[in-house]
Amino acid sequence: MLAVAGEAGAGKSTLWSAGVAAAVDAVQRLLRSEPSASETDLSFAGLSDLLADVLPEVAADIPGPPREALEVALLLRAPGDEPPTARAVGLAVLAALRACVSAGPVLLAIDDVHWLDEASLDALTFALRRVREGPLSVLLAARTDAPADPLTAGEPAPSSRWRELLAALPGAGVIDLAPLDLWQIQNLLPRTATAAQVRLVARESRGNPFWAMEMLASMGSAAAPVPPLARTLTERLSRSLTAAAVEALATVAAAGRIGVTEALAVLGHLDDPAAALDAAILAGVVTETGDRIVPAHPLIGAAAVESLPPGRRGRLYQRLATASSNPERHAHFAALAAGPGPDAAVADALEAAAASAHGRAGNAEAAQFAARAVAFTPERDGAALVRRHIRAGELFFLAGELLRSLDHLEALDLRELTIADLERALPLLIDNTETVHDVAAASAIVARAVAETGPDPRHRALVLALASDITYGIPGRRRDLATEAIRNAEAAGPAADAALHRALNNLLMAKVLAGDGLDTELLERAEHVESRVPVARLYDAADLERGLWSRYVEDLDTARAALQRCIARAREAGDDYALSVFQSYLAATEELAGDYRAARAAIAASDAAAVWHDWPLSAWHVEPRTQLLIAAGDLDGAVGLVDRHLSDRSRAAAAFIGALTRGRVSAWRDDAAGAARHLERAAQHADELEFADPAVRQWLDPDLAEAYVAEGRRGDALRISAWLRDVGERLRRPALTGTASRIEALAAAQAGDLDAAAESARAAVAAHETAPLRVELARSLLALGQIERRRKARKQSRSALAGARDLATKIGHKPLQARIERELLRVAATRAGDELTLTEQRVAGLIAAGATNRDAAAALFVSVRTVETHVAAIYRKLGVRNRAELARRLSGTSA
Repeated sequence: MLAVAGEAGAGKSTLWSAGVAAAVDAVQRLLRSEPSASETDLSFAGLSDLLADVLPEVAADIPGPPREALEVALLLRAPGDEPPTARAVGLAVLAALRACVSAGPVLLAIDDVHWLDEASLDALTFALRRVREGPLSVLLAARTDAPADPLTAGEPAPSSRWRELLAALPGAGVIDLAPLDLWQIQNLLPRTATAAQVRLVARESRGNPFWAMEMLASMGSAAAPVPPLARTLTERLSRSLTAAAVEALATVAAAGRIGVTEALAVLGHLDDPAAALDAAILAGVVTETGDRIVPAHPLIGAAAVESLPPGRRGRLYQRLATASSNPERHAHFAALAAGPGPDAAVADALEAAAASAHGRAGNAEAAQFAARAVAFTPERDGAALVRRHIRAGELFFLAGELLRSLDHLEALDLRELTIADLERALPLLIDNTETVHDVAAASAIVARAVAETGPDPRHRALVLALASDITYGIPGRRRDLATEAIRNAEAAGPAADAALHRALNNLLMAKVLAGDGLDTELLERAEHVESRVPVARLYDAADLERGLWSRYVEDLDTARAALQRCIARAREAGDDYALSVFQSYLAATEELAGDYRAARAAIAASDAAAVWHDWPLSAWHVEPRTQLLIAAGDLDGAVGLVDRHLSDRSRAAAAFIGALTRGRVSAWRDDAAGAARHLERAAQHADELEFADPAVRQWLDPDLAEAYVAEGRRGDALRISAWLRDVGERLRRPALTGTASRIEALAAAQAGDLDAAAESARAAVAAHETAPLRVELARSLLALGQIERRRKARKQSRSALAGARDLATKIGHKPLQARIERELLRVAATRAGDELTLTEQRVAGLIAAGATNRDAAAALFVSVRTVETHVAAIYRKLGVRNRAELARRLSGTSA
């Protein structure tokens, strides 16, 4: 991919055209587009240029649903009841490109790519990122900002989103066209130009070749002064063209996309439209490109439009609007003709254009039309203003512009809205506020809405359902509010189904958070409501709630199956954000199951879905990634990840996961005091979040209890174990009762009651063998092996530790493996009658794993001589003679 970039008039289009001409004979297919300024808000205009000719030939290579979506987007098929998704259009473009490159080399060439409409840009970017092989070349020309240009000064800077295309293909390059120097200007100008003129032109044009040529042409004689840059084009056009030819040029320039027949129709008010158009073509200011006519240069066209008096320019735009059958083009020109507004008719046209663009998956363009519809709506038309603000908010949300969505939603007086309007506006306002600002801001809106809620059951169902949300709802009242919302929704009937669905899900979550388990009856009711009113967002589906919360009640098979269904739906819908989130949830589920290989695959899929987006990782997406890093032994990496992504401690979830990760890392570093300190902080944040279920609290409490045991705080540890046992027995969750037994075993061992400790440890292992959490089983086997060693039951200790080691190895949890290996060393040393020191255990583990003395010295930051001394002591204590015997002793096999 190559992009030629420069200011207007720098020669980039000339170079682009030369490149296209040079490549024509070398490529099998040329896909070409030359968008104009008037087409930037016309969805899929650029894509239509690129694919219109090839689509009949490659249609058979595009799967049915994506092909239909593309045909709707390109106005080749009437839209259905539901608009196509942007992903479906992107998949169709991808299939079309693959079909083209399979037949031979392809050049995709776009001039003035900064004017490419966003819908086309998004579809192309999606496709180019996924074209992995084949002879595809891309040539772009793009305008950069030039503040001194009189025809662009004061205008918004050209869009730079086209650079997303550069990032889509590896090895993309950019040629930035620099201003011409004096020598280059002299070679550009005719030989008749004097040295003085060359110097003046070079200085006044700032080395811009287009303006240099225009200035020289406007000078009239060799002795004439150089005219001001702003007058150069307009004066030359008025001198060299008739008024009718200037209007023909202006019409072609303003239209952006027009053929000869349509141009003649728009020029019908002239005495001889054909003569006017011919004059412009013969003068070289209008050229033919395929079935279109365009200005010879965008700056020439811009000058012609600017040269028209405001009244004539407005009438030109009105004629273009009248001639346009496309709702989007009609609205575009009608708005230009009307000026700043307000104008009710133009507002209606813009609203229709927004609906048309949205119906073709052009949400960015639809949002712009909707915003302009608001601006053109007279203030006296309050109902239309409310409707259009809400629609603009929805469309900007779909386009990913949350701040602009909020601008429109915050302009509404919620107290004056009808219940139907409130049902559309209030949930979106609260969700956007939480995302853009914070939970406190969203909660404040909820609190005001609750205070202003009247007796109407439909109104109360909506507001109370929002007030029961687990993120921004009213603390301490979520469960009661969800119950009341359900009661009001049932009283209101089917009109309140959306609120009923939200309240059912919120009550489900509130019960799980409170430690009351997963209420499958609520899930079934929510799914029944979905059969009547499909959810607008994949995140709100009852099946996702099943997948998300089943893992917390130790039903990992159900969680995995539900999440895989949700992932498939997200992939089908083309929702990359949902796909990334759901894969993170699946990774957390696999980690609980001890399947770190599957968890890594899920995280890789999550990252792949998000790779082209700039989405911040939430706390719940960071947590499974830290678990993978910890399992891989990268403890510093886990802490670094939370430092990078969860630095905002004002958000309770971020503070919770941050403290939890630091506590886990401290525990694996055998820093009991640090683990207790961080995990106590995590527990405080969990309490603030109203997390009362041990699994929802991410199993922090068992780790905290074990830190308490190591610190000699048996009472605190047993308090936690009693709570875990109560919840586990009440909800029949063996992993919780097993963990409670393990804590009791460690506490008894710490107090010296080894028989009671062994009994509790065996109970922990038995409970965990019936639960799906394999890491917890390995930890309980480790605890049993430690206690049996202290009881001098070496055979039972080796058996438990061997089982723990095999399981930890299969799982792939390196810190747990290392802890088990150290304990095996102690058992081996006890058998030989002389225990190894902690440093000797570490040296023995490294040597048995194949490290040289020098490797071990580097790993432990000691000298080679020190390692040699430790190795001699290890051999003596374990009664072995070489490294092979050491490895066999540590593995528990015979010599």
